[in-house]
Amino acid sequence: MQFGMLIEFLFENFPDGELFYKASKQRFDGDDEFKERAQKAVVALQEEKYQKAWAQICEISRRGFKKVYQRLGVHLEEMGESFYNPYIPLALKELNDKGLIEDDEDAKVIKIIEENKVPPLIVTKTNGGYNYASTGLATRWYRLNEEKAEWIIYATDVGQREHFKKIFAAAKSAGWLPADESKYPKTSHVGFGLVLGDDGKRFRTRSTEVVKLVDSLDEAKTRCKAALVERGKVTEWTAEELEQTAEAIGYGAVK
Repeated sequence: MQFGMLIEFLFENFPDGELFYKASKQRFDGDDEFKERAQKAVVALQEEKYQKAWAQICEISRRGFKKVYQRLGVHLEEMGESFYNPYIPLALKELNDKGLIEDDEDAKVIKIIEENKVPPLIVTKTNGGYNYASTGLATRWYRLNEEKAEWIIYATDVGQREHFKKIFAAAKSAGWLPADESKYPKTSHVGFGLVLGDDGKRFRTRSTEVVKLVDSLDEAKTRCKAALVERGKVTEWTAEELEQTAEAIGYGAVK
Protein backbone atom coordinates (compact mmCIF):
# COMPACT_ATOMS: atom_id res chain seq x y z
CA MET A 1 0.00 0.00 0.00
CA GLN A 2 2.73 2.46 0.99
CA PHE A 3 4.76 1.77 -2.13
CA GLY A 4 1.68 2.21 -4.33
CA MET A 5 0.94 5.52 -2.61
CA LEU A 6 4.45 6.79 -3.30
CA ILE A 7 4.40 5.71 -6.95
CA GLU A 8 1.05 7.36 -7.61
CA PHE A 9 2.32 10.53 -5.94
CA LEU A 10 5.30 10.38 -8.31
CA PHE A 11 3.00 10.02 -11.33
CA GLU A 12 0.75 12.83 -10.12
CA ASN A 13 3.53 15.33 -9.50
CA PHE A 14 5.78 14.33 -12.40
CA PRO A 15 3.62 12.99 -15.25
CA ASP A 16 6.35 14.21 -17.58
CA GLY A 17 9.54 12.17 -17.29
CA GLU A 18 11.64 15.14 -18.38
CA LEU A 19 10.40 17.33 -15.50
CA PHE A 20 11.04 14.50 -13.06
CA TYR A 21 14.56 14.07 -14.41
CA LYS A 22 15.40 17.76 -14.23
CA ALA A 23 14.05 18.17 -10.70
CA SER A 24 16.08 15.14 -9.59
CA LYS A 25 19.24 16.49 -11.23
CA GLN A 26 18.84 19.86 -9.53
CA ARG A 27 18.49 18.16 -6.16
CA PHE A 28 21.47 15.92 -6.96
CA ASP A 29 23.68 18.89 -7.80
CA GLY A 30 22.65 20.97 -4.81
CA ASP A 31 22.37 18.47 -1.98
CA ASP A 32 25.49 16.46 -1.08
CA GLU A 33 23.60 14.16 1.29
CA PHE A 34 21.02 13.36 -1.39
CA LYS A 35 23.82 12.85 -3.92
CA GLU A 36 25.48 10.26 -1.67
CA ARG A 37 22.19 8.41 -1.16
CA ALA A 38 21.54 8.44 -4.91
CA GLN A 39 24.96 6.98 -5.64
CA LYS A 40 24.36 4.19 -3.13
CA ALA A 41 20.93 3.53 -4.65
CA VAL A 42 22.55 2.79 -8.03
CA VAL A 43 24.56 0.01 -6.44
CA ALA A 44 21.42 -1.24 -4.66
CA LEU A 45 19.36 -1.50 -7.85
CA GLN A 46 19.29 -5.28 -7.50
CA GLU A 47 17.12 -4.87 -4.38
CA GLU A 48 13.41 -5.41 -4.95
CA LYS A 49 12.22 -2.01 -3.70
CA TYR A 50 14.62 -0.18 -6.00
CA GLN A 51 13.73 -2.40 -8.94
CA LYS A 52 10.03 -1.62 -8.47
CA ALA A 53 10.66 2.10 -8.30
CA TRP A 54 12.93 1.92 -11.35
CA ALA A 55 10.25 0.02 -13.29
CA GLN A 56 7.70 2.73 -12.54
CA ILE A 57 10.08 5.45 -13.65
CA CYS A 58 10.61 3.54 -16.91
CA GLU A 59 6.85 3.52 -17.42
CA ILE A 60 6.77 7.32 -17.13
CA SER A 61 9.37 7.46 -19.91
CA ARG A 62 7.43 5.02 -22.08
CA ARG A 63 4.36 7.23 -21.93
CA GLY A 64 6.36 10.06 -23.45
CA PHE A 65 8.16 7.91 -26.02
CA LYS A 66 4.92 6.37 -27.29
CA LYS A 67 3.63 9.79 -28.31
CA VAL A 68 6.61 10.20 -30.62
CA TYR A 69 6.57 6.61 -31.90
CA GLN A 70 2.88 6.83 -32.78
CA ARG A 71 3.40 9.96 -34.84
CA LEU A 72 6.35 8.49 -36.71
CA GLY A 73 4.82 5.06 -37.18
CA VAL A 74 7.78 3.47 -35.39
CA HIS A 75 7.48 -0.02 -33.94
CA LEU A 76 10.20 -1.14 -31.56
CA GLU A 77 11.30 -4.36 -29.99
CA GLU A 78 12.14 -2.96 -26.59
CA MET A 79 15.56 -4.04 -25.37
CA GLY A 80 16.71 -1.16 -23.22
CA GLU A 81 19.93 -1.02 -21.23
CA SER A 82 18.36 -2.92 -18.34
CA PHE A 83 17.74 -5.92 -20.58
CA TYR A 84 21.49 -6.52 -20.63
CA ASN A 85 22.02 -6.25 -16.86
CA PRO A 86 22.15 -10.06 -16.36
CA TYR A 87 24.89 -10.27 -18.99
CA ILE A 88 27.20 -7.65 -17.48
CA PRO A 89 28.86 -10.07 -15.01
CA LEU A 90 29.33 -12.63 -17.80
CA ALA A 91 30.94 -10.12 -20.15
CA LEU A 92 33.18 -8.60 -17.47
CA LYS A 93 34.23 -12.04 -16.22
CA GLU A 94 35.32 -13.02 -19.71
CA LEU A 95 37.25 -9.79 -20.12
CA ASN A 96 38.84 -10.24 -16.70
CA ASP A 97 39.78 -13.87 -17.43
CA LYS A 98 41.54 -12.65 -20.56
CA GLY A 99 43.56 -10.21 -18.48
CA LEU A 100 42.00 -7.09 -19.96
CA ILE A 101 40.57 -5.61 -16.75
CA GLU A 102 42.87 -3.88 -14.28
CA ASP A 103 42.50 -2.17 -10.90
CA ASP A 104 42.86 1.59 -11.02
CA GLU A 105 42.25 3.56 -7.79
CA ASP A 106 39.46 1.25 -6.60
CA ALA A 107 37.80 1.19 -10.02
CA LYS A 108 38.05 -1.53 -12.66
CA VAL A 109 39.31 -0.36 -16.05
CA ILE A 110 40.34 -1.57 -19.48
CA LYS A 111 43.36 0.25 -20.82
CA ILE A 112 43.01 0.82 -24.53
CA ILE A 113 46.34 0.69 -26.36
CA GLU A 114 46.49 3.19 -29.20
CA GLU A 115 49.09 5.40 -30.82
CA ASN A 116 47.65 8.38 -29.02
CA LYS A 117 47.25 7.84 -25.31
CA VAL A 118 43.59 7.86 -24.26
CA PRO A 119 41.99 7.55 -20.82
CA PRO A 120 41.13 3.96 -19.78
CA LEU A 121 37.62 2.62 -20.14
CA ILE A 122 36.08 2.42 -16.66
CA VAL A 123 33.91 -0.69 -16.41
CA THR A 124 33.20 -0.74 -12.66
CA LYS A 125 33.00 2.41 -10.56
CA THR A 126 34.73 2.94 -7.22
CA ASN A 127 31.50 2.13 -5.38
CA GLY A 128 31.25 -1.20 -7.18
CA GLY A 129 28.42 -0.12 -9.44
CA TYR A 130 28.22 -0.71 -13.17
CA ASN A 131 28.13 2.14 -15.68
CA TYR A 132 27.46 3.00 -19.31
CA ALA A 133 30.58 1.17 -20.46
CA SER A 134 29.62 -1.95 -18.48
CA THR A 135 26.28 -2.06 -20.26
CA GLY A 136 27.89 -1.28 -23.61
CA LEU A 137 30.26 -4.24 -23.31
CA ALA A 138 27.46 -6.55 -22.18
CA THR A 139 25.37 -5.40 -25.14
CA ARG A 140 28.19 -6.21 -27.52
CA TRP A 141 28.67 -9.61 -25.87
CA TYR A 142 24.97 -10.45 -26.16
CA ARG A 143 24.56 -9.29 -29.75
CA LEU A 144 27.62 -11.19 -30.90
CA ASN A 145 27.33 -14.37 -28.80
CA GLU A 146 23.59 -14.83 -28.37
CA GLU A 147 22.10 -13.23 -31.46
CA LYS A 148 25.08 -13.99 -33.71
CA ALA A 149 24.85 -10.54 -35.26
CA GLU A 150 27.01 -9.94 -38.32
CA TRP A 151 26.95 -6.15 -38.39
CA ILE A 152 25.92 -3.93 -35.49
CA ILE A 153 25.32 -0.25 -36.23
CA TYR A 154 25.02 2.31 -33.43
CA ALA A 155 23.38 5.65 -34.28
CA THR A 156 24.07 8.33 -31.67
CA ASP A 157 25.29 11.91 -31.59
CA VAL A 158 28.91 12.49 -32.51
CA GLY A 159 29.71 13.33 -28.90
CA GLN A 160 29.86 9.60 -28.15
CA ARG A 161 32.39 8.80 -30.86
CA GLU A 162 35.32 8.29 -28.46
CA HIS A 163 33.23 6.12 -26.15
CA PHE A 164 32.35 3.72 -28.95
CA LYS A 165 35.92 3.76 -30.20
CA LYS A 166 37.01 2.40 -26.81
CA ILE A 167 34.18 -0.15 -26.65
CA PHE A 168 35.02 -1.48 -30.11
CA ALA A 169 38.72 -1.63 -29.23
CA ALA A 170 37.95 -3.63 -26.07
CA ALA A 171 35.77 -6.03 -28.07
CA LYS A 172 38.61 -6.60 -30.53
CA SER A 173 41.10 -7.19 -27.71
CA ALA A 174 38.72 -9.79 -26.28
CA GLY A 175 38.46 -11.56 -29.62
CA TRP A 176 34.77 -10.77 -29.98
CA LEU A 177 35.50 -8.88 -33.18
CA PRO A 178 38.14 -9.58 -35.83
CA ALA A 179 41.14 -7.26 -36.02
CA ASP A 180 40.43 -6.76 -39.74
CA GLU A 181 37.51 -4.31 -39.86
CA SER A 182 36.53 -5.48 -43.33
CA LYS A 183 35.59 -8.90 -41.95
CA TYR A 184 32.44 -9.97 -40.13
CA PRO A 185 31.14 -9.69 -37.49
CA LYS A 186 31.76 -5.99 -37.20
CA THR A 187 30.42 -2.89 -35.50
CA SER A 188 30.03 0.66 -36.73
CA HIS A 189 29.14 3.97 -35.14
CA VAL A 190 27.06 6.38 -37.21
CA GLY A 191 27.23 9.80 -35.59
CA PHE A 192 24.77 12.60 -36.22
CA GLY A 193 25.05 16.28 -35.31
CA LEU A 194 24.23 17.67 -31.91
CA VAL A 195 20.88 19.34 -31.31
CA LEU A 196 21.59 22.97 -30.41
CA GLY A 197 19.50 25.67 -28.79
CA ASP A 198 19.09 29.29 -29.86
CA ASP A 199 22.28 30.09 -27.97
CA GLY A 200 24.24 27.64 -30.11
CA LYS A 201 24.90 25.36 -27.17
CA ARG A 202 24.04 21.69 -26.91
CA PHE A 203 20.64 20.80 -25.49
CA ARG A 204 20.98 19.12 -22.11
CA THR A 205 17.70 17.73 -20.83
CA ARG A 206 18.96 17.60 -17.27
CA SER A 207 19.75 21.30 -16.96
CA THR A 208 18.07 23.35 -19.69
CA GLU A 209 14.68 24.05 -21.19
CA VAL A 210 14.54 22.01 -24.38
CA VAL A 211 12.09 21.64 -27.21
CA LYS A 212 10.42 18.24 -27.05
CA LEU A 213 10.48 16.16 -30.22
CA VAL A 214 6.76 15.46 -29.98
CA ASP A 215 6.08 19.22 -29.87
CA SER A 216 8.38 19.82 -32.85
CA LEU A 217 6.53 17.17 -34.84
CA ASP A 218 3.14 18.67 -33.99
CA GLU A 219 4.34 22.18 -34.83
CA ALA A 220 5.78 21.01 -38.17
CA LYS A 221 2.51 19.33 -39.11
CA THR A 222 0.48 22.39 -38.08
CA ARG A 223 2.63 24.73 -40.17
CA CYS A 224 2.50 22.44 -43.20
CA LYS A 225 -1.25 22.16 -42.95
CA ALA A 226 -1.59 25.95 -42.74
CA ALA A 227 0.60 26.34 -45.84
CA LEU A 228 -1.47 23.78 -47.76
CA VAL A 229 -4.70 25.53 -46.80
CA GLU A 230 -3.24 28.85 -47.88
CA ARG A 231 -2.49 27.32 -51.27
CA GLY A 232 -6.10 26.29 -51.71
CA LYS A 233 -5.63 22.55 -51.18
CA VAL A 234 -8.52 22.51 -48.72
CA THR A 235 -10.93 22.76 -51.66
CA GLU A 236 -9.10 20.16 -53.76
CA TRP A 237 -8.47 17.44 -51.18
CA THR A 238 -10.51 15.65 -48.60
CA ALA A 239 -9.89 16.40 -44.92
CA GLU A 240 -8.14 13.05 -44.59
CA GLU A 241 -5.85 13.75 -47.57
CA LEU A 242 -4.99 17.15 -46.13
CA GLU A 243 -4.09 15.65 -42.75
CA GLN A 244 -2.02 12.85 -44.27
CA THR A 245 -0.09 15.22 -46.56
CA ALA A 246 0.59 17.73 -43.79
CA GLU A 247 1.80 14.91 -41.60
CA ALA A 248 4.06 13.40 -44.26
CA ILE A 249 5.66 16.72 -45.19
CA GLY A 250 5.89 18.03 -41.62
CA TYR A 251 7.35 14.89 -40.09
CA GLY A 252 9.63 14.44 -43.07
CA ALA A 253 11.02 17.96 -42.59
CA VAL A 254 11.89 17.20 -38.95
CA LYS A 255 13.51 13.88 -39.90
